[in-house]
Amino acid sequence: MSSRRAIVCAAFLAALLGSCAWYWFDHPAVLAQSSEPLQLSVYSPGTAYNVPLLNLNGLNYVGLVELLEPLGTVDARADGKQYKLSLTTAGARPLELQFHDRKDKGKVRGRSITLSAQFVIQNGRGYVPLSSISELLSRALAVPIRLNSAARRLFIGNVEERFTLDLRSGAPSKLFVNFDAPVNPTIATEPGHIRFTFHREPVIPAIDHVAYTDSLITAANFSEHDGVGELDITGNAPLIANFADGRKTIVVTAAPQPPPPPAAPPITVPAPPGPQQQAAPLQPQAPAAPRFLVLIDPAHGGTEIGAAISPTLPEKDVVLALARRLQHELANRGVPAALLRNSDVAISLDQRAVSANAVRPALYVSLHATNSGIGVHVFTSLLDQESYSNGDFLPWKQAQAAYLGLSSAVAGSVAAELESHKLPNILLASPLRPMNNVAAPAIAVEITPPGQVTAEIGDADYQEQVAQSIASGIAAIRSKIPEVRP
Repeated sequence: MSSRRAIVCAAFLAALLGSCAWYWFDHPAVLAQSSEPLQLSVYSPGTAYNVPLLNLNGLNYVGLVELLEPLGTVDARADGKQYKLSLTTAGARPLELQFHDRKDKGKVRGRSITLSAQFVIQNGRGYVPLSSISELLSRALAVPIRLNSAARRLFIGNVEERFTLDLRSGAPSKLFVNFDAPVNPTIATEPGHIRFTFHREPVIPAIDHVAYTDSLITAANFSEHDGVGELDITGNAPLIANFADGRKTIVVTAAPQPPPPPAAPPITVPAPPGPQQQAAPLQPQAPAAPRFLVLIDPAHGGTEIGAAISPTLPEKDVVLALARRLQHELANRGVPAALLRNSDVAISLDQRAVSANAVRPALYVSLHATNSGIGVHVFTSLLDQESYSNGDFLPWKQAQAAYLGLSSAVAGSVAAELESHKLPNILLASPLRPMNNVAAPAIAVEITPPGQVTAEIGDADYQEQVAQSIASGIAAIRSKIPEVRP
C-alpha cells in the first residue's frame, strides 16, 4: 500500500474534524465543564470513594448512608420526621445516630450534637451539612478527621500520605517527588509546567509551595480543589516525568529536545569540463533513515470512563497505567514507543485513527480492560482481507484490511508470550474501532482481573506481567514488521 493513500485519508478526515492529529501529542488535556453534581472525595484506611453532594439553600449536604456505608454495615430508617442510623464495623460496637428533620440538633452515641445547619430528610434519606461532617465523624468514629470543605476532600483516620521533594541540580537537574506508597496520578504538560492530579490517593504535602533558584526547575506548588490533590511543577524548559521505585517516586527533569535539522550542504557550481575532463556523475541522495515506532492507545479518557471495573476503578485509569508500563517494557527491549493518550483526556474514535495514521507507526496497540471473562484477550480486526482493493484511495472503513496478515502475526506472537508467562489468553477477531480505520498492523489487548477480586486488575505485579508479555511478543516479531519512513 502506498503511503499517499494513507496520508490522503488521514488529511481528509482531519479536515472534517477540524483538528490537527498532532494536537493530541503536544498539548495538555483540556477538560470540558461537566454538569454532573459535586462530589466529596473520601479517604479511609480501607478504601477511597466518592460521595455525591446535594445543594440545599446554597449549602452542600452529604447523605449519611452514602458517607458511612463503605465503612461498614449500615441500617438506616426514616420514621416520619425522625431519622435513625446504625453503623456496625468489625471489632467495634454499633454506632447509633439520631436526627430530626429540619432541626439542627441530634445525637451521636447518645450524646447531643449541634449541626451548623438543619438536618434534612429527602426521599427517605438523611442529609447533614458538609461543614458538620468533621465534628460528627470525630465523635462517631473516635479517629482523627481532616476535612477540606472548599476542596471537597475528607480524610478519615491517619491516612494522609505526605510526600517530600528532593531537587538535585545538574545537567539536567532532577526533582525527586517521594511518596510512602505507589501513586498513579494523571499527568498533563504544557510549556514550562507539568501537573500531577491525584484522584484516589490521600496525598497532602509537607509544604504547599517551594521556590527554587535552579536553572531548570523553579517551583513546586500543591493545591486541593474539586475533590483532588494537584502538584504543579514549573520550570524554564519543557519537563517530563518518569516513575521509579515501584511508582513510589516521580522523577521530573528536562524533556529531551529534538535534534536540530541538519544544515543544508553548500551549493557549489563545478567548473565546466576542460578538453580532457568529463563531468562527474550526479550522486543519488541518501534516503531518510527508517524508524520503527509502536503507538500505544489507552482506550477511553476524560468523561468517557469506559467499563466500571469497580465502583472506584474505571477502565480509563486501568489502561493508562498499563500503557505506561508497556511503553517502559518496550523501551527496555530497544523498541521505541509513544502514547496516543498520556493524560485523562477524551479523544473520539475518528480522532484516534486520524492521529495514528498521521504518525504512521509500524504497529498500533489499543488497550482495554473489563471485569468479565478470564485472562487476556488479544484482538485483531474483523474485516475480510479479500475485500480490499488496491485502488487509488484507501477506504476509511477498510484501512486495516491490507494489514490483517501482519496484525494476526503480531497477535499470535503476543499470545505465545502470554502463554509462556502462564497468563490465560484467547485470540479473537472483533470490529473494535478504531482498528478498522488504522493503516498499519494493529492489535487490541483487553485485560481482565487475575482472580476473584476485580480490583486486582490494577495490581502492579499483574500489570507488569502483562506488559512484559506484550513487549516480548512485539520484540520477537519486530524483524517481520516493515519499518516506516518518517
